[in-house]
Amino acid sequence: MQGAVVKRSKKVKNSKYRGFMPAAIALSLCGALLALIYMLPAPATISPSARPPFEDFHSRTIRETPPPPATARPAPPSAMQGPSLPLAAIIIDDMGYDYSMDEAFLQIDAPLSYAFLPFAPNTVKLAKKASALGRDVLVHLPLEPKNGAIDPGPGVLRIDMDFNTTIETLKKDLDAVPGATGVNNHMGSKYTENEKAMEIVLSEIRRRHMFFVDSRTSAKTRAFSIARRMGIPAGQRVVFLDHTQDAKAIRHEIARLSKEAHRRGKAIAIGHPLKVTLQVLYRELPKLMKEVKLVPVHQIVERNGKTARLSGRGRNP
Repeated sequence: MQGAVVKRSKKVKNSKYRGFMPAAIALSLCGALLALIYMLPAPATISPSARPPFEDFHSRTIRETPPPPATARPAPPSAMQGPSLPLAAIIIDDMGYDYSMDEAFLQIDAPLSYAFLPFAPNTVKLAKKASALGRDVLVHLPLEPKNGAIDPGPGVLRIDMDFNTTIETLKKDLDAVPGATGVNNHMGSKYTENEKAMEIVLSEIRRRHMFFVDSRTSAKTRAFSIARRMGIPAGQRVVFLDHTQDAKAIRHEIARLSKEAHRRGKAIAIGHPLKVTLQVLYRELPKLMKEVKLVPVHQIVERNGKTARLSGRGRNP
């Protein structure tokens, strides 16, 4: 009888604890999951993969730049000394996505200029930093490309937009980059060929007393000529440094920038915040700066065909 009582009490005890087992297992699994989540690295706030693609042009377009002006031919390189060196500017496009890489470009000890995409996650912070360093800051304005399958990113202006939508979008784009004093186009192989569309864009740029640089993503672009006609300080890209993302190719384009500067008296190059471009610039800039006078791009834009040495840098209102 006593043995039966003991046996029964054990059974009751086992059934009592058996009810807690599923809950205990569930709690253990939840704890393990939370620990795993805690141990994993936090997702990066910077997303280089979200950066829009580069300008949509064929490589042959790189060579399709207008001939040098028919003014006095610059002296050959051997005769250029000191202040008579030709002028060259380098704009780094597509800034605002990869914070660490963009910041590395800002630390280059040379008067480079920087074009920021309007709504990139790090544009505001890095544009303010570039401006504080005394560098030229540009709005890298997204314009419609010929290839409709390519998305230029937030804030893009398209030909089929009505006037009010164009102006509203444009103002938001220009306001999104603090300290910007100039504008150059991101993509835009279709948009920059359209005279009416470019006149609307350039009218707002002129109202804000900004300068404009035509990235020349189309050989038929009208942007530079319209800007000059409207009296806007303007320039145009002559060399793309890293259309081919290879160190040897980039070195070749840097050498071509020097040659074009000597041939024309001035030249503008565009590059991108890429690791290979950064490495080549660190090695090649000291040599380049002995061959040309490297300046912020606002110093070599043209007003009515003449180089405009702007005394002050306009600010967004």
